[in-house]
Amino acid sequence: MTTTRPPITVRTDIDGTRHPRETVLAWELDRARAALRLLKLRLGDDRVRELLAPDTAEADTVLAGLLRASGGRWRSAVTELTAEGIDAGRFLGWWQGRLRAPDRAALLAANPEHYLADSTGGQVEIIETVGAGPLRFFLRFDAPTATPEYPVRIGGTGRLADGSEVLRVMHEFADSPDGLRIRLTVEFPEAAPDELAAGHQWHFACEFANWLEAAAAA
Repeated sequence: MTTTRPPITVRTDIDGTRHPRETVLAWELDRARAALRLLKLRLGDDRVRELLAPDTAEADTVLAGLLRASGGRWRSAVTELTAEGIDAGRFLGWWQGRLRAPDRAALLAANPEHYLADSTGGQVEIIETVGAGPLRFFLRFDAPTATPEYPVRIGGTGRLADGSEVLRVMHEFADSPDGLRIRLTVEFPEAAPDELAAGHQWHFACEFANWLEAAAAA
């Protein structure tokens, strides 16, 4: 016979003020971000590459198989954001400035699964979670033709160390009456599982929302 236990209730009082569980969880999230950022900065890029080498080698093998199975066909997924209180010029000035700096702390802080973001050359070396685990790729940006809907468009191609093209991105920006509209598209080989595309939609939502808040606070 299974015994059903009543749900636990936790109350927190600090200096006579009661704080709901959600407030404590928000504090925990903030401190977890700070702790993770500190660890990544202290480890440094070389140590991160070394630690994650088994994971990225496995990801290379998986992506190579997906490329073969896809026969040159691609699938796309889109995430859209709107932000009030900041326009495209202000955000892009900050974001592209962080890439040029390069501001490793700002690039890593945007997502807990950003492990490495080295933009010291003409491309960005990235290790981040794609699908089930870390993938190492090299992202090179380009400037596609603008459209009436999105006056600023920034494309990118991600390649493995052997030069194999494994992902494509398109970041599109436009001012709105209240602020900014962003449309973020990622393309993976067609044979990639649904989880790969869906996971990157949430990845985009996390990193760009955090970058937007950082840009607004700068």
